[in-house]
Amino acid sequence: MAMHQLFHPEGKLADVQTLQATRKRSETRLFALLFAITIGITPLMTLVGVQIGFLLLASLGVVILCLLFILRWPSIGLFLAVGCVVLIEQNARPIPIGTDRLYLFYWPPQLEGLVERPIGFFFLFTLLILVGHRLSKRQRPLLGGPLFWPYCCFLLCVAWGVLHGLTSGGSLKSTVLEVRPLWYLFLSYMLAYNLLERKEQVQVFFWLVILGATFKGWQGVYIFIVQYGGQMHGHNEIMSHEESFFFVALLLLVMLFCLHHRRRGQFLVALLALPPVIFSTIANDRRADYVALLAGMGVAWCLIFVLKKRLRPLLIALMLFCALLGGAYTLAFSHASGLAGAPARAVLSVFNAQPTIDKDEYSSNIYRDIENFDLKYTAKQNPLLGYGFGKEFLQPVPLPDISEQDPYYTLVPHNTIYWIWMRLGPAGYLALWYLFGALIVRGCIIARTLRDPYLQLVAIYVVAVAVMEIIVAYADYQLFFYRNVIYLGLLAGILFKLPTLDAAQQGGERNETTRHIPLSAVAHVGR
Repeated sequence: MAMHQLFHPEGKLADVQTLQATRKRSETRLFALLFAITIGITPLMTLVGVQIGFLLLASLGVVILCLLFILRWPSIGLFLAVGCVVLIEQNARPIPIGTDRLYLFYWPPQLEGLVERPIGFFFLFTLLILVGHRLSKRQRPLLGGPLFWPYCCFLLCVAWGVLHGLTSGGSLKSTVLEVRPLWYLFLSYMLAYNLLERKEQVQVFFWLVILGATFKGWQGVYIFIVQYGGQMHGHNEIMSHEESFFFVALLLLVMLFCLHHRRRGQFLVALLALPPVIFSTIANDRRADYVALLAGMGVAWCLIFVLKKRLRPLLIALMLFCALLGGAYTLAFSHASGLAGAPARAVLSVFNAQPTIDKDEYSSNIYRDIENFDLKYTAKQNPLLGYGFGKEFLQPVPLPDISEQDPYYTLVPHNTIYWIWMRLGPAGYLALWYLFGALIVRGCIIARTLRDPYLQLVAIYVVAVAVMEIIVAYADYQLFFYRNVIYLGLLAGILFKLPTLDAAQQGGERNETTRHIPLSAVAHVGR
């Protein structure tokens, strides 16, 4: 271009017009290309939709779009994982509610029989893309973190249980079914530990947790009012078993917002979610989750008591007030009918269910007592090596046939803590407690060392949720539910990344402070 054209007004106008014309031609070609692709692919998509179903076709389109986003930004995989966990049911319900028909934790009929579930392929794909990104930058492919070796120890015992079970008559299909949630526990930990890089991502994670519980709470209200006609006669619950765990975890989070650190936006939204969440928790009627909530709040209270010395008088007063209020409520409503007395009846029935008053709870307790006896008997058949995976546990005292409600009731019991002991023997049982112990003890240490109040709140929450997981695992399939173990794994990965995030946060604040030091102060240094 001639030099005079750079400064001549007419030359500038000509250049602008040329650029606009070029851009217009490019946009026209792009539009024509997209139009041609759309016209060409529409008949094909219609044919495929007729063959496999348009709902499945739409699902595949959404999946492809998500995978494309992960190809560009792998960290999106973390948010998709938690969003799916808090929103989508593990199994289809008898009466559809929409989210239970999304094929994430199980396959559609056309694809049943694959060894892995969609969520497992999603985890592996995300980790593979992350490894590719890091290798392209000449970075270490994956980081294991402090919990990596406890996981390896436990998974080594699981591998032994698989080998021992298959060589002693176990079914491969049943073995895969049993081991899959334990594998997801590890994958979700690796996913969170490697994808989390900033404090803002932790905030987004918990926004999804809060909004997910809010949505499911209103979904529970809809099920009760519309699908069940506003009454629970003939129904033991309104939603899946694992849903109550996410509800009580939100109640725990609200408690932490009140007592430890108030993240204003999240606190307000969580408060607004309390009415539907509390209603759905009571209507879903999972007794173990009430006990777990009390234990989780107790753990959180103890940690706050240690960390916040100035709050100790208030914490003691609140504890006494809540104990008196809870005791009065339990005495007043222990024999009351309806939803108002459900929590009191549920907690008391865990320890002392009356056959004439709490008929369902009493029969449930009897079933679990028989089940625990059978598990102990089975474990004693091979006290050193364990019974192995893939085989039905022995029943010296036969269990009632509940195969219509639970087709795997002879493989996976309610008490999944005893389940691990029975399958893996003392070595695997100790490895499980080593894993949980490392998570809880290290989590307490991390909570004490963090300086950022929000990250400290997250650490307390994770430790309390881990304790709640153990308690529910004694009574309600907790280590077998994909959603619960994935959620715990994600939280564990976040927990062990908090010290790095906190150090970066403090370093950023120091740099910001240094940046605002007046020049006059610098001028006096050294005088």
